[in-house]
Amino acid sequence: MVGMETCIAEKINSIMKPILDPKETPKKTAIKAVLGNSFQFYDDLEKIIKHCKKEWVFLKGTGWVLFVNNGKKDMFYLIPQSNYFLISLTFSEKERKDFLNDQELQSFHADIEGTSKFSEGYAMQFAINDEEVYSRFKILFSLVN
Repeated sequence: MVGMETCIAEKINSIMKPILDPKETPKKTAIKAVLGNSFQFYDDLEKIIKHCKKEWVFLKGTGWVLFVNNGKKDMFYLIPQSNYFLISLTFSEKERKDFLNDQELQSFHADIEGTSKFSEGYAMQFAINDEEVYSRFKILFSLVN
């Protein structure tokens, strides 16, 4: 079993290698290689956030993280992973209350109620690897943007 775990860890490290170098900001080709089929969602997201300020930052425990700000506030951060990317969308106390009072967002209510509170507001995480999760993220992002 230990041999299999080592083999899996080595495979993940080889997939992630293009975006693990702290000296080199991830390039689109490297991100595409790491995200695999999920790259289509990343590519679409880049078009949606073209008006936002984007900054790649290397964090020791996480690797490269993309911070996205619309000029007024931090919108979300994105962490590329093997075959998916993690997004943590931030929203204010007022936005959270508005979401919970909006009956059209009923399908989000349980997730919104379970969000973590931080000094900046709340954070809701999305592991984006399919159209359903990406669509859910885009709905909420359009409301906080």
